[in-house]
Order: sequence, then structure tokens, then C-alpha cells
Amino acid sequence: MNQNDKPAKKNKAHLIGFRVDEDTFNEIENRARLAGKNHNDWCRDELLARLVDGSPLTANEELIHTDIVRYGNVMSLFLHLLANNKLTPQASQQLLDLSKTERKVVAKTYFSNLAKAAQEKE
Repeated sequence: MNQNDKPAKKNKAHLIGFRVDEDTFNEIENRARLAGKNHNDWCRDELLARLVDGSPLTANEELIHTDIVRYGNVMSLFLHLLANNKLTPQASQQLLDLSKTERKVVAKTYFSNLAKAAQEKE
């Protein structure tokens, strides 16, 4: 800790720059203003929040991807139950519950399993 009892700041040695069109810049400016930040701080905070989130996808990509994963899981379980003559009312309810799993939960589980599998290969 420094003399003001505040944690020391990390040295930000790298600069990331990118270009956007006028409409995108105006949208960034508006969102930054609503958050009480300048556009640079808002972009940095948004990017760092995405890193913490754990998903390598944009929000739209995540929405599409997790719906595919969710319905793939439902279909896989359905086919398993059907092939083993275990498609009961209780199993049907389990399928319905699985289809209603929250998108963020599906994404977090999927990407956690994907990261774990990648680490095991190393």
C-alpha cells in the first residue's frame, strides 16, 4: 500500500486502438455519457467486464450459441430417453426444465467445460 492506504495501480503499458464509424462512435459516446464516463474509460471498462464474464463471444453470438447448445442438450436427452424407452411424464418435465435453463447458466457451463477440456489436452 502507498502512503494514502490505497492499493497501488497496475502499470498500463499497452495501448489498444481501433477505428469505428460515426454512428458507432456516437452510440459509444451516448452510452459513456449515461455511465458518467468518457468514451475511452467506458470502452476499457466494457472490454474488461467481458474478460471477467468468461465468454469469448459477443452478446448476440452468445445468444445464438447458447440456444443451439441448449436445444442440442434437450434433443440429446430426448433421443437417449426415447431409445431406452424411458420417456415418462417425469422425464418430459425434465426436458421442459432443461429447455428453460437460463442463457447465462448455459453459456457459463458450456465455456467452463470447453476450457477444462482444452486444459486437459495440454
